[in-house]
Amino acid sequence: MDAAWLAQLAATGAAALVGAAATDAWGTARDGFGRLLRRRSADADPLTERRLDALAEEVEQTSPVDRDEVRQRLIPVWQTRLADLIEEDPAIADDVAGVSGQVQARLPVSARQWVQHITAHQGGIALGAQGDGSSVHVHYHSDEAPPRPA
Repeated sequence: MDAAWLAQLAATGAAALVGAAATDAWGTARDGFGRLLRRRSADADPLTERRLDALAEEVEQTSPVDRDEVRQRLIPVWQTRLADLIEEDPAIADDVAGVSGQVQARLPVSARQWVQHITAHQGGIALGAQGDGSSVHVHYHSDEAPPRPA
């Protein structure tokens, strides 16, 4: 399994799960990711439930102004858990993607944020598009002026 793909899938899942805490999408996230995380073993059930409840509680008890900061801190923890889950059972990857998509669709529009990092090296051009592709951002990395569009 490609490590970059695994990391991206785990990051997407973690962002959806953590982003859903303290929103109307939490029930979908808790049920879906809880079901996936419990696949590891029957002994994991109480621990999985406690971890999910602790996640939601931490976000809910934080003032709305500070929730994004708390979520950013929690995402790597859940990304690691999901990456471990996928690595142990690669067949679960499609399920993780499916639950992530279901949760993202239920998130408030303000919580559907995507961050894209694109790097242009000396003499290179980097292009990026997000969402419906209606806007493209161009970055030139050169000591010379960028070429004018035709």
